[in-house]
Amino acid sequence: MFGGGGWVGHALLPVLDRAGHRVVAPRHGDCDIADAGAVDRLFDVARPDAVVNAAAANTRTVDETVLHAVNVDGARNIAAASARTRARLVHVSTDLVLDGRSPPYRDDAPACPVNAYGRSKAAGERAVLAACPGAVVVRASHVFDIDAPDASLLGFMTRLAAGEPCGLFVDEFRCPIARTTLAAALAELVAVNVAGTLNVAGTERLSRFDYGTLLLDHFRVPNRDRVERARAADLAEPRPLDLALDVSKARAILRTPLVGVREALGRAG
Repeated sequence: MFGGGGWVGHALLPVLDRAGHRVVAPRHGDCDIADAGAVDRLFDVARPDAVVNAAAANTRTVDETVLHAVNVDGARNIAAASARTRARLVHVSTDLVLDGRSPPYRDDAPACPVNAYGRSKAAGERAVLAACPGAVVVRASHVFDIDAPDASLLGFMTRLAAGEPCGLFVDEFRCPIARTTLAAALAELVAVNVAGTLNVAGTERLSRFDYGTLLLDHFRVPNRDRVERARAADLAEPRPLDLALDVSKARAILRTPLVGVREALGRAG
């Protein structure tokens, strides 16, 4: 698998291991996925039956050259090598390839990104399916963990702990999915005969404000009264406002239960 050191990949590795897979997870220094020759050499040595590509330059990456190299060229190289060696490919994408204007989005909704990160991931989707038509491209929503705050939440926690006010958007909606749930779904898709784009997200549509305050309460972050209501529509840089996803297909083909944030927190006690 690629991206084993990332937010999703870190949770996926033990799931694949417990499922009995012999996992090869190269670091960037071992294989630069933007280098097609390096990817081909790795495939020729490892001879994988299946590949999960969770590698990505993330939303905090501002250099569009890096975004393209990882999210487009890297994705294409992995897909081409998967097709050449007839390996099953599960490619991790994002709901941010959509514009947020026509929810809820079905699995086959055409990509219509509004920012650089979304454009790079949308181009990556096209490159993957062109090179490896049998691949499944997973459009995941925002990924959270009930045991470990992600980088974004950690930033809010640090600022609130220092007594600083923090704004959360009341007009931006997602269907967040627990990291362990996404990892289980990705591992399952290695053996499920499905191709094309597939929505894998939580079942609860939440504003950034409601979602954020739920997690801040869960982690017992101090100064939660400093959280302010903000509007994404007021920002100069465009953001997709409503990325509600229709996950009925994923729920029909996966054993992994897809649940919302409140249910995930409730299960955790």
